[in-house]
Amino acid sequence: MTARNRRLALATLLACSLTGCNGTLRERQPPPVVTGISQPPVASTVTRQQTQRRSDSSTVQAVDFESEIPSASPPSPATADTSVGNVQPVIVSDPLAVAPAASDGLQTAVAFDASSPPTLSLVDVEAMAMAHPAIAAADAAVREAQGRAYQACLSPNPTLQYQADEVGNEGSAGLHSVGVSQSIVTANKLALANQTLRQVVQQRVADRERTRLQVLTRVRTAYWNALAAQKQAELTDRIVDLAEQSLQSVQDLLDAEEVSKIALLQARVELENARIEAENAKVRADVARRALAAASGSDSIGSSRVDGTLGAGLTDRPWDRWLQTIDATSPELAAAGSELERARWALRLACAQVTPNITGQIGVGVDTGSDDTFARFGISVPLPIHNRNQGNIRAARAAITAAGASIDATRLDLASRLSQSITDYQTALQRYRRLSSQVLADAEETFELSRQAFQAGETNFLQLLTAQRTLFAARLNVLDAAKQAHVAAAAIDGLLVSVDSPN
Repeated sequence: MTARNRRLALATLLACSLTGCNGTLRERQPPPVVTGISQPPVASTVTRQQTQRRSDSSTVQAVDFESEIPSASPPSPATADTSVGNVQPVIVSDPLAVAPAASDGLQTAVAFDASSPPTLSLVDVEAMAMAHPAIAAADAAVREAQGRAYQACLSPNPTLQYQADEVGNEGSAGLHSVGVSQSIVTANKLALANQTLRQVVQQRVADRERTRLQVLTRVRTAYWNALAAQKQAELTDRIVDLAEQSLQSVQDLLDAEEVSKIALLQARVELENARIEAENAKVRADVARRALAAASGSDSIGSSRVDGTLGAGLTDRPWDRWLQTIDATSPELAAAGSELERARWALRLACAQVTPNITGQIGVGVDTGSDDTFARFGISVPLPIHNRNQGNIRAARAAITAAGASIDATRLDLASRLSQSITDYQTALQRYRRLSSQVLADAEETFELSRQAFQAGETNFLQLLTAQRTLFAARLNVLDAAKQAHVAAAAIDGLLVSVDSPN
């Protein structure tokens, strides 16, 4: 084999290991989609494409990254989802990509692994999270508040009394009587107390919604982290395969005395670095899956693959429209509003408590000495002379002022958090768009030109390897930018609730 043919073979190996090839130089096209069957993710159903090196061909397929990194250009008005209130991220399944049949001897293997682990979409994980213990605890807190509100409107029970007087006086059995006493709640205090505690129920309902959004935000964040880590692990596996095959090709060139030992040593270093990065990526993917299982409160995720497309649902989010949505639907504002209403009802109850309750008594008895029957009546009313509930009234008025200020403070805090989240999201989105549309395209072109120069003997293997490393780094950066955008979007979709703790 001549030196030119060996260089052609190595360049062909590099290009085909990146994307798979069919032996012809053609424009990049999206892979065809198999219709009529369910569309599982590419990585779980399609094996790495196996290629054969050719020594008599000077054409290879152009690098194609579009099958896994979707275009980041803004969607058309006909397809864009611009509804502000939709907090469910858009999930677009990866199509089942099948490469065209080889036309000139290069074989492309497509295999379906029936034993591959099940896949989980974001919708699946969110459904699991609805059984999270934090949500169950918040729901129990709602029922507890409802019980307390119901108890507050119940009238006090009557009291049955038995009384014996003058027992043994002049040898008689004395006076014996049986009576009933009842406390009568005045000034509509029971209804006021019920209304006060009903506002506590509304606070618990808002807390439950806040907990639900906390859990969902944590789940969505963990999902996008797990999906990005999974795709990074797949990409680093491909880098290892490429490095192993490149090392063998460089060894062949060295045996033919067509490259120096420096190229072989560089290829070895590249292989070891690739293996280290692949091992680290696998660890990160496993940790991310465990974090996803913990966030969803389910131990059934196991080794399941995460199904999704990192580039899906990334659209511009206007600050003013989201501020209106959060102002209308935020559970934190709802809880603050309920606290203001509770303080107002508490003030009315405190004023009503100035009016004393009345206790009435009625009974009947018998005088055993004279065998006479008698009746007993009584009414007692506390006199509000010293205590007119002044302290509680003052406290209730102060609570109203504090609750009103808390609403304003919460609204300002939400606006500040939204501003930061929108900034994080738009920054990551712009980075993703620039990387996927410009940087990645330049990296592909650089790799293609370096490959052609290496084929023509105009450059060395090190420059080709550098271009290939740059291309893979660009792909990793695209994945990271998309992940960061989705993490910021998860906070916005969760109405900016804090995710430090779901409780």
